[in-house]
Amino acid sequence: MGDHVTERASALAADLLRAALAAQSRQERADSARLARMMNDPPGRAFTVQMVDQVFRSRHPQPQAGRFRALLKKFGAPSYLSPGQRMLMRLGAQASRLNAALTMRAVAARLRSDTARVILPAEPAPLQRYLAARRASRTGVIVNQLGEAVLGEREAAWRLDAILGLLNDPNVPAISVKLSSIHSQINLLDWEGTLASVSDRLRRLYRAALPAQKFVNLDMEEYRDLHLTLAAFERVLGEPAFRSLRAGIVLQAYLPDSWTALQRVTDWALARVASGGAPIKVRLVKGANLAMESVEAEWHGWPRAPYARKGETDANFCRMLDFACDPRRAQAVNLAVGSHNLFDIALGLVLRQERGLGSRVEFEMLEGLAPHQARAVQQVAGGLVLYAPVVHRGNFNSALTYLLRRLDENTSPENFLRDLFDLTPESESWQRQRAYFAASWENRGATPFEPRRSKPISRPPDYFTNIP
Repeated sequence: MGDHVTERASALAADLLRAALAAQSRQERADSARLARMMNDPPGRAFTVQMVDQVFRSRHPQPQAGRFRALLKKFGAPSYLSPGQRMLMRLGAQASRLNAALTMRAVAARLRSDTARVILPAEPAPLQRYLAARRASRTGVIVNQLGEAVLGEREAAWRLDAILGLLNDPNVPAISVKLSSIHSQINLLDWEGTLASVSDRLRRLYRAALPAQKFVNLDMEEYRDLHLTLAAFERVLGEPAFRSLRAGIVLQAYLPDSWTALQRVTDWALARVASGGAPIKVRLVKGANLAMESVEAEWHGWPRAPYARKGETDANFCRMLDFACDPRRAQAVNLAVGSHNLFDIALGLVLRQERGLGSRVEFEMLEGLAPHQARAVQQVAGGLVLYAPVVHRGNFNSALTYLLRRLDENTSPENFLRDLFDLTPESESWQRQRAYFAASWENRGATPFEPRRSKPISRPPDYFTNIP
């Protein structure tokens, strides 16, 4: 069974890549070539990450310009850019000494232009144009409102109002939201109080979604939010007022705990459907917050919550996908395969076809990342949903952290996205990714699923260690 699935999925993944490359536009080829060059330009990649992370932390042009010049002096203009772009960058650094405000506005405008395919404007006119274009192409959309980190209740209230505004927009079909973006005082030591408070805010979202049956997807980011999000999701959707609402939740395969969480939410959903309730949807992803999880674990002296090896994450993803693609379970838990790895997508397509799941298994990709591959997947899958982050102009700088996470994903070892931009079915990198996929499917049953946070770290006897 394993060899048969691996062979079918690998062949389909190669067909998807060939179709994507055949339909790739000239601009898309140029963008892919630039990103491929960036993957092989460590100094340029470091410059880009540090520019996004440091230059616009201040809202004042003088310190922005100073950091910009310092980074250029340290790394030089990235070699993945064209000669003309590198020259403009150096001229901009000199000009910033004379007029920092004008120069940094130009740099910010260029940054917004370069990221416009990935981070969309939240202002009404451009957002409505985007939504209309996606409707015309019969592409689904889940809108994710980005903004400043939520540190206080004022920002939490603003973000909640912005999300309610999206739900009240007749052209927005679905939204994605993290509990930590609408509630600033998450305190897991006060479990019941925090759960009651976040549940109240979740009810406001579900009430707004109910009349038009809008889709609300509860996203995940930090490990600490996993069990709280699950508890709030089950508590509020289990109430009679929301029995008919179809809503969703995200599970991250790089957390061993997600395997148990998927079984738990599946049992809950089966009971909900049996009592007359609507099915739910689980968006299965691998996880995109690894750097922050690693920093937090080291900071506190805790074991890192995600798996230590990429192969374990991939195997857990396959295990969860295999489990969810069961005809009986799929009646209560519809699945969204959230991935840009063509082998993952092909696996979902093969299991969906072999097990007769039809529309109960969908596919989601990130807006603006490898659009030629997204079109190929949409054609073969018969539909596609794009995860579309939007941000208001005044909060654009904060949205750059989202871009940093995308860059981090692109450059991590063994990741499909690292090879994504120069793949062909005959390339060595394709064969390497195929081997990773075959191993993950074969090892899906053997991957450990005990929470890593509960494991002790080996320390010298006199070494102080925090308790997880």
